[in-house]
Amino acid sequence: MKKVIHLGPGESQGGIATVMNNMKSNTPNGYHSEIVNTHCDGSIIQKINVWNNARKLLKRKIRRKDIDIAHIHATHSISWWRKADLKRICKKKSIPVIIHIHSGRFEEFCSSFFGLTGYLVKKILSSGCKVVILEERWRGILRKWIPEDSIVIPNPSYKKISRENIVRKKLHILMLSRNSRGKGHKFAINILRSLESKGVDAKLIMTGITQEEIDSKNRKSVEGKGWVSEKEKKELMLKSDFLIMPSQFEGSSMSVIESMTNFLPCLVSPASSQTIGIDELVIPLDNVEEWSEKIISLSNQDEYDRVVNLITVQSEKYSIENNIKNINSLYDEITRVKLQ
Repeated sequence: MKKVIHLGPGESQGGIATVMNNMKSNTPNGYHSEIVNTHCDGSIIQKINVWNNARKLLKRKIRRKDIDIAHIHATHSISWWRKADLKRICKKKSIPVIIHIHSGRFEEFCSSFFGLTGYLVKKILSSGCKVVILEERWRGILRKWIPEDSIVIPNPSYKKISRENIVRKKLHILMLSRNSRGKGHKFAINILRSLESKGVDAKLIMTGITQEEIDSKNRKSVEGKGWVSEKEKKELMLKSDFLIMPSQFEGSSMSVIESMTNFLPCLVSPASSQTIGIDELVIPLDNVEEWSEKIISLSNQDEYDRVVNLITVQSEKYSIENNIKNINSLYDEITRVKLQ
């Protein structure tokens, strides 16, 4: 049985950890996988210690021949250069490498420093690895820097809850996200305010920010949950009527994907248009009123049921079964190339 090591932020907050753990739990037949965590959400010192331990563990596994494939999960900025170092370590010992790009800001990253970053990225990806992107759109966006034979593998998810799909009188609107630049927490509050101005009784629940971080004037109808566990996330999806994702950047939002696989209607910005694959649920970020009006129109039970059916069909591409097939083909290919 061949050994796959997933290298990345497997224990950190965010969608990449969810993807890594889903892949670990659903490894194709003939392969065994484990996660080597490269990041933590603590102090700088803690981050450095976790990183150094990950490098040492990787080198030890290589020495002991306890690795057949290195599956590296990367984003941008410092994360990218750390993962490039892991790729260099593996390439030196002829370990097949997969670079799995999760970032929604990779184009911006490659364009930095007058294009020098992109030049170095292209050089790193030009040999000794297979590149995975999350959606077909990234092939065009990143064409200057990634190999032509890069492959698309959607993030996997599975059905976690059974919802009744009945719209409540008081709408519960959910936003599942980290509190980072471009995620749209303030925009989400503006959507709620627009709904209230139209006489809609609604509540907004947001992860990524705590209740203390919300202005006192908004605390009556806005609930900040901070970071939540998987169990809490399931409960939030179960109690919600809609998910909103008004973000400026997304690689391929796990929050949207998980909502789709659990049949929770979601409205998204253009950054998640290919993720959701339903044009009528994609709304621009220049018009708060359009978001609130769409929520109101979909609150009609017949419309709600129609959208749930659309999402159900689209969610099939994110099934665990499809991911296992895609990953199995990738692993077989990369090990076959090594044997040749």
